[in-house]
Amino acid sequence: MRLIPQTMLGRTLVTLIGGILLVQALGGVFYYRDWKNFRESAEHSRLIERMATYVQWMNAASPLQREFLLRTNRPRGMRTWQSTQSAVDDEANWFGVEAFIRSGLSEELGGIDLKRIRVDDDERRPFPPGGGFGQHRMQNNNNVPDDQRPHWGRMMNGHKYNARLMVAVLLDDGTWLNMRIPFERPTPPGFVPFAMPLLFLSLLVALVAFVIMRRANKPLARMAQAAETLGRDVNAPPMKEDGPREVRDAARAFNEMQTRLRRFVQDRTHMLAAISHDLRTPITRMRLRAEFVEDDQQREKMLSDLDEMESMIKATMSFARDDVANEAVSPIDLAALVESFCEDMRESDGDVTYSGMEELPFNGRPVGLKRAVANLVGNALKYAGACEVVLEADQRQVSLTVKDNGPGIPENELEEVFRPFRRVEGSRNKETGGVGLGLAVVRSVAHAHGGTAQLMNRPEGGLEAKIVLPR
Repeated sequence: MRLIPQTMLGRTLVTLIGGILLVQALGGVFYYRDWKNFRESAEHSRLIERMATYVQWMNAASPLQREFLLRTNRPRGMRTWQSTQSAVDDEANWFGVEAFIRSGLSEELGGIDLKRIRVDDDERRPFPPGGGFGQHRMQNNNNVPDDQRPHWGRMMNGHKYNARLMVAVLLDDGTWLNMRIPFERPTPPGFVPFAMPLLFLSLLVALVAFVIMRRANKPLARMAQAAETLGRDVNAPPMKEDGPREVRDAARAFNEMQTRLRRFVQDRTHMLAAISHDLRTPITRMRLRAEFVEDDQQREKMLSDLDEMESMIKATMSFARDDVANEAVSPIDLAALVESFCEDMRESDGDVTYSGMEELPFNGRPVGLKRAVANLVGNALKYAGACEVVLEADQRQVSLTVKDNGPGIPENELEEVFRPFRRVEGSRNKETGGVGLGLAVVRSVAHAHGGTAQLMNRPEGGLEAKIVLPR
């Protein structure tokens, strides 16, 4: 699976180029087969024409002229002699190439009787050096002159031929003309001349396909970017509705979904604002009535509960407004922001230690980031009394870690504490202050920047809170 491209563009190009190469390879196999058959057929036809011409010369020649033709005027590579008996058995099985040679030669010689033509393929029957071709099958071999006896592997006119055919033709005067026909096997076409056009065609098609598919994939890439932006900011501008019809329909549906989400968030904010406004009036009346309670202890309890209710309403409204998502992104020095906050906490008697980068350019929302750091550091100071802030970065991401030596959090609660109003009992209870929205705000800030926030218990004791943001 690692060899399979992970992008649609890569998979499309692999499929397209692979299909072209497969088709071209299959076409090359069929082309080579047809080329081989054509070359062999053409070579056989050429040999038939040469033999027919030679036979016609021999029929028309006088005995002296025949002797001259046998010695000096033979076609290139052909070895010929005449005898009273055929050098080819009359029991040879004539099929395939042999049958093609017999029928073709008969036709070239004016349709003579096939019985006057004998053909044998002796390629699989080697004969000893110095001996005649198919000597073990030749009849009346003693009539063959020594200088006309063929030799295996003889170099003829600079070419080494594979002696394949023995042809015997009965001349008009009753003499058998015996011919050893060399046949040079067709040389397969070279790989480079065959592969270069294929490679050029594949590269050309790949280039055209790359341009077309890259242009076609742009709307999908924009949709992916718009989805990522929507995860950070529900108020992000809608994406363009262009490209193919299917992509336009998907972009339109995506924009409608974003509009519904934005309307839902606005309705939720307006509802909470209305609830907050409506609750403040009875809280104010209850506070006035509590002032008339004569029991000092009961009056203090009632006022404390009312203060807590009002604090919860303010925190809820602050979280519901989602100021982080509405804040504009700007270039900041994240290292300076975090280090200056740690210095402010130390001036306020907070035991906070900073270690990490001295300078870190980053595009983010400064108020939201400072709020997230403040919540993490504030929690560590409340429950552990001291903490260490570490800022690290590489080319891909930024990591902000807050470590403390406090009691930690149960493993089954590490994820639950990020839920709004979720609070851990025990050492981290409501007596220490807060309404359970601090970590929810931290995760909201991280998500608004396309990052993550997580908690983990340290092996040596304490809690480690980490925010990871993409650069």
